[in-house]
Amino acid sequence: FVCMIKLISLDLDGTLLTPEGRITLASGTAIAKAWAAGVRVIVNTGRPAQEAVFFARKAGCDLLVGGAGGGLIMDGETGQVVRQRSVPESSARRAVELCLSWDAQLMIFAGSQVLVTARYKKLLERWYPFPTFHEMVTVTEDFLPYMEAHGLPLVKIHGEKGPGHCPAEELAAIPDVTLTTSSTHDFELTAGGADKGAALAEIAGRYGIPLEQCAAVGDSENDLSAFRAAGVPIAMGNAPPNVKNAAARVAPSNREEGAAWAIMSCL
Repeated sequence: FVCMIKLISLDLDGTLLTPEGRITLASGTAIAKAWAAGVRVIVNTGRPAQEAVFFARKAGCDLLVGGAGGGLIMDGETGQVVRQRSVPESSARRAVELCLSWDAQLMIFAGSQVLVTARYKKLLERWYPFPTFHEMVTVTEDFLPYMEAHGLPLVKIHGEKGPGHCPAEELAAIPDVTLTTSSTHDFELTAGGADKGAALAEIAGRYGIPLEQCAAVGDSENDLSAFRAAGVPIAMGNAPPNVKNAAARVAPSNREEGAAWAIMSCL
């Protein structure tokens, strides 16, 4: 029995993108073949929704995307936010205050804006050279007052752990939040129930595709919710063991055309 896959959900970093942050020709070709076979391919990422749209367009994917780790769903055709899941205000304040008390570099996803400090922006310009990201970033030294002044809800916190004190258990104990990670050195906080699995369910529902006819491809812990939602979870070869163990199949790594392999394995 072969389950007919009608939708493939792709993570970006460590999955569709090479270690250098590129989409290969083989991936683009595989996406075009999926499209020709009537299979939708979507981007579902921890990155901002605007970046999800940028890469979806570049790769030839559908333009209904999941961004901010499931916190935002955006229609890239219109630029409209279709669904936003924000952290309740008291939990949001507590989470930001807690993160500010640690030695962590923070990206605050506030509505569809991303807030960073000037110092972190400089670092990111060096280590994260993606123009779409830098065009949409707002620099501020005072996250909470800025959010308050502009009426912006907290959609996600992405934190790079510094060498100091960074007890994730304290964050996890805040009510109505989801805590996950996309690497060994970061943490990601979204609203309770806002994750890549929820984003996949929402997008598949809008296309009228049952979740058992969806595949989810990813490499990190923040992809596990999408693995649980999808009929066919596919881990990348560069994923850690717990992510591979949660998958129905394992693709080659993102250095070895793993995304193209994963897509072709569903056709």
